[in-house]
Amino acid sequence: MATGKLYLIPTPIGEGGFSNFFPAFNAEVINTIDYYIVEELRTARRFLRYAGINKKIDELEFFELNEHTQGVELNEYLKPCLEGKNVGLMSEAGVPCVADPGNVAVAKAHQLDIEVVPLIGPSSIILSLMGSGLNGQNFTFHGYLPVEPYDREKKLKAIEAYAVKTGQTQIFIETPYRNRRMVGSICKVCQPATRLCIAAGLTTEQQFLKTQSVSKWRKYFDDERNLMDKRPCIFLIGR
Repeated sequence: MATGKLYLIPTPIGEGGFSNFFPAFNAEVINTIDYYIVEELRTARRFLRYAGINKKIDELEFFELNEHTQGVELNEYLKPCLEGKNVGLMSEAGVPCVADPGNVAVAKAHQLDIEVVPLIGPSSIILSLMGSGLNGQNFTFHGYLPVEPYDREKKLKAIEAYAVKTGQTQIFIETPYRNRRMVGSICKVCQPATRLCIAAGLTTEQQFLKTQSVSKWRKYFDDERNLMDKRPCIFLIGR
């Protein structure tokens, strides 16, 4: 019996035109799937309804994947693939496995010799890099920086120094309620000529995407702060 496939299905990163980020092929794929590995059940069910799935949601089977998921559970989640059925893996927002715990399911699929099929969709990290004007040939994604101010500022100094030395773009994220503190730390410790890009709400009508020197952010941050408050942001620094 041929094995099924593990499809990596992107989901929205904001409220926007659905057809802008969900190709027709993806819509066809979800109608071949009865099993889904998801971060949050309610979000996944809502997304599938929004995507116009032909199947009845209550007839689908969902497996929740989080930091507590064990290897034994992953084997069970992927068992349908070994029985010739397709399984879908969805992130809470954006593409699976990038700043997302889904990679453990993909790693297990490779161990079990299950074909993995990534589908096209939005990644806030890549979209922000595309729109930043910073170096897209050489970059590093750090995830979250330290929470404590001293540790955060020490890390910012280190990655800025590396950006200056190598030209490599440094990318990181922050939770919405700490955005202002992050910008404050960047403006405090980074050099005036360092370029900082802040992106929020990409793919939505409320998109915010701006790159300017740290010296300009110091002067004009108050004019922009409401556009990034309470929204997940991507930060990029470079030269």
